[in-house]
Amino acid sequence: MRNGAGNLVAQYYRAGLRLVACWAVAGCSGSHEPAQTSPTPRSSVAPTANVPALLGKSIDGLRSKLGAAQALPPNYSDPLSAIITASPTGKTDSLSAFRVGGLILVASYDARTRQVRDLLVLGRHEDSLMAQASLRAGARNYLIMPVFYANKHNHLLGLRVISIGRD
Repeated sequence: MRNGAGNLVAQYYRAGLRLVACWAVAGCSGSHEPAQTSPTPRSSVAPTANVPALLGKSIDGLRSKLGAAQALPPNYSDPLSAIITASPTGKTDSLSAFRVGGLILVASYDARTRQVRDLLVLGRHEDSLMAQASLRAGARNYLIMPVFYANKHNHLLGLRVISIGRD
């Protein structure tokens, strides 16, 4: 009788484990979760300018390649100008704006040496700016930094592209 009772307990135990396993499988089947939809593919944006090819040029080289500089956009204020564009002598860099391939580029350069320090590609959408300007996030010869409005910290002003001098 002892063996019969032990077998009966073992059978109940195994049946209970099966029942718990079935509940676990049913509970994790995703039947109670909202339907997963695949993300909609982004429309591809064709490159319209080759900004990396403009890096390392002097302001005169940019003017010869892109044409005459244009007026800076109305109410343009670079939030990083106080930090980045201040030269060691205390004078600020000069700025010139160019229109290329539907983009507005603002070049920051040293007026004395005429060397361009960085280019700011103006726009609101990082992905489309990267595509239009032919920029790659992992490039070895330049850095890309998002620049936000000074008074609207979550609104993109554009992308600052800084050449990295590789030896």
